[in-house]
Amino acid sequence: MDIPEKTTKWTYFQVVFATVIWGGAYPFTKHLVTEISPVTIVTIRALIGALLLIPLTGSGLKASDFKFNNIRKIFFMSVLGVSAQQYAQAYALSYTSANHAGWLIASTPILVAAAMAMLGERIGVPRIIAFLLGFIGTLLVIFSKAKTGSGAIALPATKADLIFVGTCVAWAGYVVMTKKWLTFWKQTKVTTVTMLVAAASMLPIWLLSGKAGEIAAITPKGWLCLGYLSFLSSALAYLFWNKSVERIGPVRSSYFIYIEPFATLLSAYILLSEPVAPVAFAGGVLIMLGVYLVNIERGHGVGKLLARMCGNA
Repeated sequence: MDIPEKTTKWTYFQVVFATVIWGGAYPFTKHLVTEISPVTIVTIRALIGALLLIPLTGSGLKASDFKFNNIRKIFFMSVLGVSAQQYAQAYALSYTSANHAGWLIASTPILVAAAMAMLGERIGVPRIIAFLLGFIGTLLVIFSKAKTGSGAIALPATKADLIFVGTCVAWAGYVVMTKKWLTFWKQTKVTTVTMLVAAASMLPIWLLSGKAGEIAAITPKGWLCLGYLSFLSSALAYLFWNKSVERIGPVRSSYFIYIEPFATLLSAYILLSEPVAPVAFAGGVLIMLGVYLVNIERGHGVGKLLARMCGNA
């Protein structure tokens, strides 16, 4: 069935909007960690995101959804996909550039494909080349001299980049879990419940840690960053992305992932005046080429799986 042209334009706007917003999340996070702790950032993002997603997605939550077996799975997924993920990224952004974050996160599709290959999915030549390109590109980004200009290994920036790679691995695990667990739920429902459980688990940690008082010290620019991350990145972008996947399909939606690191690059330059290191840029291009090769073998489901769960900012 053909999709009406007006609907298609709105759908493409939604998918581009989501990708650009996620790409811009890293510069906003990098500024915000100069004002408040990662614990506060993660808690408020998850809380506002969950409260908005529940009515916006029409997920139809009911008491029977929160059975022990479901909660156990959702809790583990929420740690990998939301709380620990966002905490680690916010911490790492205290020491590395937003540009590095954007390029490294772009390697996630390659890691998802690698995880699926480890679970027995066939590996074709394009994916083997993609793994190699992604590996080389990641090394170039991590060991580029953009941040300090003082040697290939520049701690703590290199350590922070490695943490970002770790969050990519964690997200790949989360994506694989969505294929194995809760397959009887719509993706919008999985996203909403995961965000809700993350908020419920982070709220007592935030209150007991004494970090709640940080809110009083947030500057207007900090509130702008927090609003961006909470309302746009953690709620509206997820809503738009899921709707676009439902409308134009997961494979077609996955092609828009290429926009994300370039959105990071542009927003980091505007918000933080971050320079672009040629070596890091070259590494990012290799990563994106690897992502393209991974998507070539979309018949085996990696492109579809990736598109359903690509947002990790």
